[in-house]
Amino acid sequence: MIWFWILVAIGAAVIEIVTLGNLICIWFSIGAAVSAALAAFNVATPIQYFAFFAVSIAAMLIVRPMSVNYLRGNVVPTNADKLIGKTAHLTKDITAENWGELNISGMTWSCISFDGEPISKDTKVRIMAIEGVKLIVKPIDD
Repeated sequence: MIWFWILVAIGAAVIEIVTLGNLICIWFSIGAAVSAALAAFNVATPIQYFAFFAVSIAAMLIVRPMSVNYLRGNVVPTNADKLIGKTAHLTKDITAENWGELNISGMTWSCISFDGEPISKDTKVRIMAIEGVKLIVKPIDD
């Protein structure tokens, strides 16, 4: 059984390398390595399978959030980030079917509602976030 787990670990590592570090199969490689160690100590096969699944899932849940932040190191803030927190008035309604629009800093932006609710034209809104090329807005009281 040890050779089976070694082949699974190597196969998962090769797939991870081929997918250019997208963190797809590395978890299975870690789980298989632990199961190979258990097989080396003649632990029962059902326990090896359980360890494989448990360690793979645990590795994904614990390591992935930390790894994603490290791998996304090339995020470059833009000048548009300075719009977050500012207020503006809608120049076009936001509906379930259509994005709204607003003008801020001399530019027209598409926008959607923060909570998915429709917002009427001329409503004062606060810019909560930027997603792609659209602003995420929330109505505010004057």
